[in-house]
Amino acid sequence: MKVISFLGISKYLVTKYKWNGKVQETCFFPEAVAHFIKPEKILICLTPTAREGERAVNWQELKKRFENDSVPYDVLPIPEGHSEPELWEIFNTLTNAVQEKEEVIFDITHSFRSLPFLSFLAIAYLKAAKKVNVKGVLYGAYDAHDENNYSPVFDLTPFVSLLDWLTATEQFIQTGNARSLSGLLNPQKKKEDALYQAATTLDTISQAARLCQPFTLMKEVGGLEKKLTQAQQQLQISAPPFGVLRNQITSAFGQFENDGQDVAEMLRTEFRLVNWYYQKGQIIQAVTLAREWLIDAVTYRLGEPLDYLLDKRNPFEKAISGVALLGKPHPDDRDRIFNENDLNRFGLELLKWKELDTLQKVWTDLKNVRNPLDHAEHQRKKEKEKTLQALNKLQKKIDTTMKNLQTLAEEWSLV
Repeated sequence: MKVISFLGISKYLVTKYKWNGKVQETCFFPEAVAHFIKPEKILICLTPTAREGERAVNWQELKKRFENDSVPYDVLPIPEGHSEPELWEIFNTLTNAVQEKEEVIFDITHSFRSLPFLSFLAIAYLKAAKKVNVKGVLYGAYDAHDENNYSPVFDLTPFVSLLDWLTATEQFIQTGNARSLSGLLNPQKKKEDALYQAATTLDTISQAARLCQPFTLMKEVGGLEKKLTQAQQQLQISAPPFGVLRNQITSAFGQFENDGQDVAEMLRTEFRLVNWYYQKGQIIQAVTLAREWLIDAVTYRLGEPLDYLLDKRNPFEKAISGVALLGKPHPDDRDRIFNENDLNRFGLELLKWKELDTLQKVWTDLKNVRNPLDHAEHQRKKEKEKTLQALNKLQKKIDTTMKNLQTLAEEWSLV
């Protein structure tokens, strides 16, 4: 275990620091930390003024005490912090002092000016970039001493973990990936309690969103708010702001709740999910679901029940693809043109729709953008295009397709 601490040039007064049943009387909190924790090494951050010269009396005294008590220590030289470049130098010093996956405790008691803020930023960076295990962020609160001169020690680690909660919640809302959030809810993987139930529901919703399983998503979202509320009751102490995050989560995903009883409302919910994928840049899921939604919507508009058995669904898919093929070479006989005689009875009904042109275009465009996405660029192109040009062309086609799909949804009152 490594400790990173600070020492300045202020006059520190003697008090009895009390932490986890241990007491250490000293004017220097780093000395108390060394007795409380017995670290492998304590690193003391010192500016030039605090490190040497006539004003460095605190360091000279603390160093003597460390040596007398055989406390392993090192000095971390830092600049005074009088400019922005110097602040970045301090940040780099703090983050470079810790190795990947190392365990560390930060003591910010004798830090000054912007150092506590920089310390918190360094901690957040170390947790994210180096997977450092921050075991504690300690503050010896001399100003809170009692009449017997006992001063409490505050562990500010939960405030650092708030950054984890914010990041995990934002990741879930923006991408549908709840792995980090469910891990924070149930880090011990305990079962049969509210935290486990909430974490499991989040995992299921997350998996359904990532794998483009809309009906599972619609079903599981229905119980999300209740389970998060129950989890919040267990998190009141460890994560007080969770209520705000819970509201953000339920607001973002509550729009996808649907029991499937009302077909039109289910189609509106499904279309909201298509748009959500598109707006979040999850284009493969957006295009995949858009195609299936279009078949659902046409089936509904034809007055037929939705049935997801392949042989029941296939006639409606053929009806749409058929009207889109009109006037083009027949897919099974390239020597003749696909015409109205090749349509099934549902395709003939579609010919009467005033929005037929838009339907034909959307289906054709969905096919044209879905194929290069599904085949992951593993197709020979007729002409070679520059990579950026090809990507921009594909994105433009996707944008146009989604715009036309929106037009159909509005025409059919399914938004």
